[in-house]
Amino acid sequence: MSKSTCTVTINGKKIKANVGDTLIDAGLGGRLVLPHDCCSGQCETCRVRVLGGNVDGQGTEEKNTVLGCLALLEGDAEISYDPVPIVKNTKGTVESIRAIKEDYLEVRIRTVRPVTWLPGQYLRVTFSGYPARDYSPTTPLNLDAEQDVIVFHIKVYPNSIVSSQLGSNIAKGHSVKLRGPFGNGFLRRQPEPLVLTSTGTGFAPIWSIAVAAVLGQPGRDVRLIVGSRTRGGLYMRDAVRWLQSRDIPITLTASDGDDDTVLSARPYEVLGDLTPDHVIYSAGAPSHVEATRDVARQAGATFYADPFYVAEQSGGLKLLANSLLRKAKTPFAPAPAG
Repeated sequence: MSKSTCTVTINGKKIKANVGDTLIDAGLGGRLVLPHDCCSGQCETCRVRVLGGNVDGQGTEEKNTVLGCLALLEGDAEISYDPVPIVKNTKGTVESIRAIKEDYLEVRIRTVRPVTWLPGQYLRVTFSGYPARDYSPTTPLNLDAEQDVIVFHIKVYPNSIVSSQLGSNIAKGHSVKLRGPFGNGFLRRQPEPLVLTSTGTGFAPIWSIAVAAVLGQPGRDVRLIVGSRTRGGLYMRDAVRWLQSRDIPITLTASDGDDDTVLSARPYEVLGDLTPDHVIYSAGAPSHVEATRDVARQAGATFYADPFYVAEQSGGLKLLANSLLRKAKTPFAPAPAG
């Protein structure tokens, strides 16, 4: 016996689908590919807005959004999503590696062709001879961007397989493969107040979002809360100066803060009063992103983050219950791993 059919409207295009189809499958049936990566509810890339109709979110609801890989059609429905750049493979070479603070590196990759990415997205990076790692491309701290050059902030872990080799076995001229971009935590063109939070090298995607918002969305209310385990991990001095010169509020936090220039509180503790109108982006340690998400949820605010994989020192990949979903599946933004 055939399934009953329904009509799903995706970004204005009407598609015939079966009741019980996932939103991704419904789109594919109509030759329309919703952005997606893992299709297991972990990556958040397929989060879409439900504009109306009958959709069972399967527990993935966030305000008016659901995950397209898990949400099921129960009847006619209308959804929309933000178009993203097509995932591509690109080759490149290491252009330069320089220390921006102790144990923090800026790595520049010159690519054979331009790589299109949205501020906040991430790329899968494979240095020749080493396992792949997910890193967020970012705007250079001193804003000296070059065409066909991708910039990453990477924390060095002494016993890691990849980051500990940067500057030695991985040096200028080393071959690199890039795949992407991936991720749902990218900057949207929205008028609502924007709050950006990060810890550690989670600052990389947050900095790229901040620059794009300040330069590309003039008049938008933007503020940042940037944290680190210790003051020594606050490597973004040039970026702080640039933001302050444009009267963009930025709060720095660290466990050893002096409560003057650097607060000793955790970033999520100084988010301030949030409303349903606020839009929050978060990146960094899983505990930070999850805590920020909880505060955003309580306020009814819109929240964006992406999952990332942290490399074990032994070299294996461990999926951190990344921070955007729910308790068992929480999405986090890619903070470069070792």
